[in-house]
Amino acid sequence: MAARNLLHGGTHYKDLFDTNLPGFVWAMTVLRWLFGSSVIAVRVVDLVVVLGVVLFIDRLAKWGGATLATRWWAFAGAALFYPFTVEMSHAQRDTWMALPGLAAVAIRVRRGVGETVPSLSGAPRPPNADHPFRRSFCEGLLWGAGVWMKPHIALIALAVWLLTARRLAGEHKQPWRAAGLDLLGNLLGGIAIAIPGVVWLVASGAWSDFLDVFLTWNPWYMKLARQEFDWRVDQELHWFPPWSFGLIVTVPLALFSVIDAALWSSRAAATEPPRPGPLGRWLPRHLWDKQAGADARFVRGVLSGVYLVWTAQAFFIQRGFQYAHVPETLLMIGVWTSHRWAWVPLMLAWLTVTSGLWIVAEHNPNLKHELDSLPVKTRQRYLPQHLITDTSRLRLWPECWRFNMSDMERYRLWDKLRLHPPHEASISWEEIGEVADFLRSQDVKDGEVIAWFDSPHAVYLLLDIKPGIRFMHVYTAISIAVNGDDSGVIGREKVWDELQKATGAKYVINDLEWVTLPAGDDPQKRAAMLGPPRNPPHDLLPVFTPYPKEFPFNQPTVFRSRNGTGRYIVHRIVTLGNSP
Repeated sequence: MAARNLLHGGTHYKDLFDTNLPGFVWAMTVLRWLFGSSVIAVRVVDLVVVLGVVLFIDRLAKWGGATLATRWWAFAGAALFYPFTVEMSHAQRDTWMALPGLAAVAIRVRRGVGETVPSLSGAPRPPNADHPFRRSFCEGLLWGAGVWMKPHIALIALAVWLLTARRLAGEHKQPWRAAGLDLLGNLLGGIAIAIPGVVWLVASGAWSDFLDVFLTWNPWYMKLARQEFDWRVDQELHWFPPWSFGLIVTVPLALFSVIDAALWSSRAAATEPPRPGPLGRWLPRHLWDKQAGADARFVRGVLSGVYLVWTAQAFFIQRGFQYAHVPETLLMIGVWTSHRWAWVPLMLAWLTVTSGLWIVAEHNPNLKHELDSLPVKTRQRYLPQHLITDTSRLRLWPECWRFNMSDMERYRLWDKLRLHPPHEASISWEEIGEVADFLRSQDVKDGEVIAWFDSPHAVYLLLDIKPGIRFMHVYTAISIAVNGDDSGVIGREKVWDELQKATGAKYVINDLEWVTLPAGDDPQKRAAMLGPPRNPPHDLLPVFTPYPKEFPFNQPTVFRSRNGTGRYIVHRIVTLGNSP
């Protein structure tokens, strides 16, 4: 939607609300300009980005001493992990910002290991190529590109500089001067990539609204993230079953790797004969590679440091969404690979056993009953079934290659393939397609439709119209500061102020999935709360309506998906009233 807004002459932040920096929006805008509204184009580019991330991690692991066998296992793990994660993990800022970030790490690590490893291109390294300022400036450009995607990567950039500064500066005659030039190069590179972006914000008219988002909204957004911390504690080991369980053993391994790297030593130490590091001399041989030289230990320490900081910022700073933890999972595989441990087969063995149980259960009613009787979270967390063993999904494979599908056939297929469980932000494509068809029959124009709550805004793209209100995830915006001392001043009341200005709006799309939230994962309770319309055709709301006097529940209904029994309801806007 942000890309569409820019290509139609709109102003980012002002015409479409966004809590992030605009780098990812720029990327989406270029893709939409080149390929139109192609979902396939976005997914292909996303896979290319992920492949680039995996290749940089592989290169670092190789420099850290990984064997060919462990590297191939790592590729297999990435291939069996990323494409089979839930939809919201794909084409996300966190993974895309990892590409320039890991490129910067690779350049920096290459500087720290000197001539002992081949260059990134495989070509011989020219003499005196390691000028502290020039290389650092290039790193800063890459870090700056990552920051435009998401500012969280600045923490990783700082950590990498601190972990490597002594090694890079120690070989120079004036180490403090070299360290200063190195830091200056990083900062100036970041500033150089920041300037064009700031110029764009000012020239496009987005600057004042950009400042409003980052100075007013985002501090409260961070407070919302802190309020959700207990949820993240419960979720941390279960983002991607069973891969996320690796956190338990990878964090200590990474800490040991940082210590054993002796990052306080200079480059000169790498010329000495290989010998165990500070921890390696005490750990048993069957657990620790004692023959790794100083360069290999240095690379492992930096890669492990990146993993630790990435994991920490995703856990302590970000909200509880799976996509924030994709890069840390790929980095986790890289840390183990650099230590010559084929860790991936353990995860694959787990998935083989649990997937095998579900395959057997398809032909054994007693086992199927036992598995289905387990709590939903238990099944999801400890007994996952890998999708390549799900025969019901595999039967859909030939249909995925049909290029002559109608829109509704494609939406129906997407719903069948959907991985994300029922959720107020997860789209029901077939139903939203029905809503789009109804609104199309009403000949709606720009600004005449408002998508409420957190999923119906896809209808704007289906209709190719400008939204009636700038907020996409409306309830997310309402939730900002909802539990603060100034409850609603930042979120609810600002959304309401925008709504009052939407004088041209004629219809609002309501999502009853929000009504079913108290039912949790119980499908019977959810169905009962959705319920049939209480007084068709005049009133299409279900009997259970928790907010009958609030917008949009207080507006007359004119359409409901699934012949009056679905989750999406279209209201005709009569009056906005005095409160949300």
